[in-house]
Amino acid sequence: MDEEQFRKSWEWLRRGDFVSVTGTVSRTRTGELSVRATSEIKLLSPCLHPIPLSLSSDQTRSHNRTVDLLVNSAARDIIRARAFVLTYLRTFFSARDFLEVQTPILSDVAGGAAARPFTTHANVLGGASESSSAATPLELRIAPELWLKRLIISGFDRVFEIGQVFRNEGIDATHNPEFTTCEFYQAFASLDDLISLTEGLLSGLVKSAIEKVPAIRANLQANDFRFDAPFARVDFISTLERGLGVTIPDFVLNASADSEEAKQYLERLFATNRIPLPNPPTVARMLDRLGDYFIGPILSSAKTPVFLMNFPEVCSPLAKSAKASGKDYMLARRFELYVAGKELVNAYEEENSPFAQRRKFELQLRDREVDAEAHSTDEGYLASMEWGLPPTGGWGIGIDRLVMLLTGAERISDVLTFGGIKGVVGQES
Repeated sequence: MDEEQFRKSWEWLRRGDFVSVTGTVSRTRTGELSVRATSEIKLLSPCLHPIPLSLSSDQTRSHNRTVDLLVNSAARDIIRARAFVLTYLRTFFSARDFLEVQTPILSDVAGGAAARPFTTHANVLGGASESSSAATPLELRIAPELWLKRLIISGFDRVFEIGQVFRNEGIDATHNPEFTTCEFYQAFASLDDLISLTEGLLSGLVKSAIEKVPAIRANLQANDFRFDAPFARVDFISTLERGLGVTIPDFVLNASADSEEAKQYLERLFATNRIPLPNPPTVARMLDRLGDYFIGPILSSAKTPVFLMNFPEVCSPLAKSAKASGKDYMLARRFELYVAGKELVNAYEEENSPFAQRRKFELQLRDREVDAEAHSTDEGYLASMEWGLPPTGGWGIGIDRLVMLLTGAERISDVLTFGGIKGVVGQES
């Protein structure tokens, strides 16, 4: 093509158009890779809007996520980093003979965590018509835990799942109603096994990411985060007692005791320390809130991962329990892992007695009268447990928070392909 032909071909094209040209690949005098065209430029798909060099505000970005990813290479780098993390997790568990499975998202009971589920209904179950009020109520899962433990009962000794869960709760920088978790369960794994696996997974992930993912390497180096094992450990009850300056009586921490006396004691602690009560003020929620105030600052100041351990049984209805040394209460065989004050992992030895599990569900059912997020009783799971759940260790990690930590993203919407729920609802064209 001569210069005049070329000018006529491109003068009506816009930035962002997809075009096709036939020619010979070559380089200009300055070394730029080019095509010496031997045919006219063909328009394959037009871009009907001028592509901005950047989007000016967070709101504009969240409601124009397609364009945001188009013009911001840093936004695309975070999505690529997320893909790396998911691939690493799958490789890690597959190399250790874990079977990746998929479990139901819709069921009649959304168990496995303390959270408010999304509800819907099915018009086809039982032959109900679309207009029938007898349609079967269903809930979106809040965790895959109880389904995965059913598979352990069925003879699959090591299973894991990476998938979406849904919780009808608040929205903020680190919470979205739809998010991604990875959970695994391993027969005959103890709490020490879970700690060792967690240290190996995260230290290996960070080492590999630093070598292969520039966005992660730059953030971890800038914030001086270190993931060298062994990770530090913090005891929940003794640390809370030091912060409060009191010794918490056994009857407060004993989940099987009448909780009214425990509630009154804790309410006095809240009043003394001028801390607002949670809503509703159950024993479990009050202990969690006190932990936020008196243990949270310790966890937030750490630049390395920290295991928070030895929770009272009342805070962990799905965990196996053991008698606290010299005390009249039970401790959950559980830990949470925090990095820079953010919870990443929740792990425990699973309660494998159907009788003890029913008792714990019944305690939760009492709280459920005032707390819509308390665990519901899953009779189907209890029936499955009667076939024998071997001693089992389980673990769950929030993928979105993990990617936020590794990349330095400030909002959960930054690590989701199409942003948070606020952006997904009412996407602008």
